[in-house]
Amino acid sequence: MASFLDVFTGLFKPRPVKATGDRLYAACVSQARLPRFYLDYGVADEIGARFELLTLHVVMVVTRLKSEKTEQADDTAQALFDAFLLALDDTLREQGTGDLTVPKKMKTIGQVVYTRLAKWDEMWREGADGEARGDYAARTIYAGDDEEVSEAGRLKAGALTDYIDNARAGLTTADLLAGRIGWPEPAALDQAA
Repeated sequence: MASFLDVFTGLFKPRPVKATGDRLYAACVSQARLPRFYLDYGVADEIGARFELLTLHVVMVVTRLKSEKTEQADDTAQALFDAFLLALDDTLREQGTGDLTVPKKMKTIGQVVYTRLAKWDEMWREGADGEARGDYAARTIYAGDDEEVSEAGRLKAGALTDYIDNARAGLTTADLLAGRIGWPEPAALDQAA
């Protein structure tokens, strides 16, 4: 009888990798909410731009973990990604999106996230130059995909690209697998630009 109950008890124990993914997600959210991104770097304080900045931070961590090509790193990357998508789902529901509409919206959001993940990963793996990465940041964070980017947006995207390079360089596997991220403080724009 005890062994029968032990089987079910194990189902409800928290998985350590899930807790790690949750901590990494919380660290990404905290970093993406820093006022400096919105005040100095000129990221619009609206839902689309906030979503893009959060997605960028999650993508930096996921791609770093995936580059390790180990089961633990892959599981941790997946746990972070799952926490991110679950939070997006929760946000839609909290905003009053109906239960029948949430899956459709999540499909659209998922496509955007996967597109960002694939493009950033490709640029980092292939060593795209700062200008190409800055152009992509400008199109996704400073303007909608189909909108023109202002000259000011391009300059600020260049400064953001410097931050991204610095942030990625500081991501260590040991810290990420322990659920810790030592994000750098974004430089003041007069120092970054």
